[in-house]
Amino acid sequence: MEEERKHIKTLETQSEIIEGIGSEYYSVLLVDPETDTVTTYRAQDEDGRAIAEHFCKHNGCWSKGLRSYAEELVSEESRGEFIEKLSLDHIRADGKDYSLTYEKHTDDGTIYLQARVAFVEKKDGGFVAVVGTRNVDDLIKKERQQEMALQAAFDAAEAANKAKTDFLSNMSHDIRTPMNGIIGMTAIAASHIDDKERVQDSLQKITQASKYLLSLINEVLDMSKIESGKVDLIEEEFKLSDLVDNLLSMTSSQIAEHHHELSVNISGVIHEEVIGDSLRIQKVFTNLMGNAVKFTPDGGKIRLSISEKPSNQAEIGCYEFVFEDNGMGMSEEFMEKIFEPFTRAEDGCVNKIQGTGLGMPISRNIVRMMGGDIKVESKPGVGSRFTVTMYLRLQEGSDVQYDKFVDLDVLVADDDELSLESCCGMLNDMGMKAEGVSTGAEAVDHIVLHHNQKRDYFACIIDWKMPDMDGIATTRAIRKAVGNDVPIIIISAYDWSDIEQEARAAGANAFISKPLFRSRLTKTFNTLVGDEKAQEPNIPFVDLKNMDLTGRRALLVEDNELNAEIATVILGTTGLAIEHVADGTEAVDRMASCKDGYYDIIFMDIQMPRMNGYDATRAIRSMDRNYCRQVPIVAMTANAFAEDVQAAKTVGMNEHIAKPLDLKSLARTLDRWLN
Repeated sequence: MEEERKHIKTLETQSEIIEGIGSEYYSVLLVDPETDTVTTYRAQDEDGRAIAEHFCKHNGCWSKGLRSYAEELVSEESRGEFIEKLSLDHIRADGKDYSLTYEKHTDDGTIYLQARVAFVEKKDGGFVAVVGTRNVDDLIKKERQQEMALQAAFDAAEAANKAKTDFLSNMSHDIRTPMNGIIGMTAIAASHIDDKERVQDSLQKITQASKYLLSLINEVLDMSKIESGKVDLIEEEFKLSDLVDNLLSMTSSQIAEHHHELSVNISGVIHEEVIGDSLRIQKVFTNLMGNAVKFTPDGGKIRLSISEKPSNQAEIGCYEFVFEDNGMGMSEEFMEKIFEPFTRAEDGCVNKIQGTGLGMPISRNIVRMMGGDIKVESKPGVGSRFTVTMYLRLQEGSDVQYDKFVDLDVLVADDDELSLESCCGMLNDMGMKAEGVSTGAEAVDHIVLHHNQKRDYFACIIDWKMPDMDGIATTRAIRKAVGNDVPIIIISAYDWSDIEQEARAAGANAFISKPLFRSRLTKTFNTLVGDEKAQEPNIPFVDLKNMDLTGRRALLVEDNELNAEIATVILGTTGLAIEHVADGTEAVDRMASCKDGYYDIIFMDIQMPRMNGYDATRAIRSMDRNYCRQVPIVAMTANAFAEDVQAAKTVGMNEHIAKPLDLKSLARTLDRWLN
């Protein structure tokens, strides 16, 4: 009877414990702290049985089984705490329920388990410790992931907060610098109003500071749009030759000011007519060329190399543009963060050069949006090399035809070794037979030799700038030696309008501006054989100061009185008569009531009350009059992003000029549409 009562009590205790410990525990052990034994256990799965086996091996001894299990299966990081907190000393001393989490080794790696200790009083006095174990791996790992996510979010918030602080600090400094110049120079001009030279100097510096402030604002807005994902690339047809011409035109004055030696080389460019966002590409190239100018000491060398690489995609061209200089260069540390916004090298010389630190991040983002990338190589004191790889769609029928020139002999004279090699390589790729010499005297000797052998060259291409004997002197010598039998083409990286008259008098037949593209060579060769019209004289650009538009009339659509006054005064310097209306509705009414040809051009703001510039243009273009469909309409607006330019063209505008007004751009527009 006594044994039976003990057995019943044990079963009751087990039932209470198991019910209390919960079904989620796959192993439940009843530990008797008085006898150091495991009186019973429940093992529901492999992990539970693995635990129980260790106590069976040691005849139910809790201390030995615990250490055996810990040394074999518990990770080293968890083992000490596991043994300490589940030891009999701890169980006897604590007397309160507790739990601990530990790591266990498995064939698949480490998992997290939880051991829970509960104390249950026996009905006949004393207590047993109930030790339950369960798998909490998913729970712990999920908690760890949440902790990591929270930490990452915290770090991101901290970084964003720091970036915001840095942004405001940089913006405050960069905006105040030109603003200080504008305010200070304005005060100086006002205090020296009778000193014409002092006022002119102040106005010039105000203009420079204003342009820098405008560039800062534009770059901040560009970066903001890129980071918000609101930038849409525009697909339009353009020529690489025009893109490069525009780049050199915009940077030539800076290059000349610093007496830099610029060379541009073309290699293997077969497809020049492409499709892409030319405005944004132009922005990238202008930034890279501008940096080369800014960070190269006066008299330094800058080189732009353009090549077409093999493309594995049909109708897609792969192009590589390399911008090199022998300027200040950069450290490896700075190169790692050059594409981070507002990052500038910590250098006394660099700090004196104006810049926002946004140009490179914007450039790389634009190029990556086009599926390309920018790579940088640099060494302090040696120079920098930026390589832009870009993929552009090819226009249909963009291949240049030059079959008629195959096997024709051409002589090239250029003292620049790379330019000479590039030009000869291009001619040979076209199927021609090119010979190269590096001086004018050699060119004369070769031409005389071929002439005496009655195998004159098809053409002779001579660089204008060569030592000892320049292109014009070489032309005179050739004409004196062999007469007019050999066509002579003068090539130049400069504006050849300055030498055109003298060169033609010396006997030059045609002119080509560097860099040399196949299309330019083909067009010039076609001119020589009579398949195209002769070249038009290279007319120097006309600026606003010497432009006479007297007798022409413009409609200015502008709701801001100050902007209207500025535009009226600037346009009025050309003699152009200006009539002003305040919004799109008035512009449409004015065009509906005026006679054909009354206005020669319309300058249209975009953001206006009642009717904006886009809607006004649509309304004018939809009028049933040829005059209204053809009159030039130019957007004159502060909406200056590439998509704004495209939107203006889509509704029927002919041109787009951004505010503040750039006088050169305005002059080009007036010259294009009114002359």
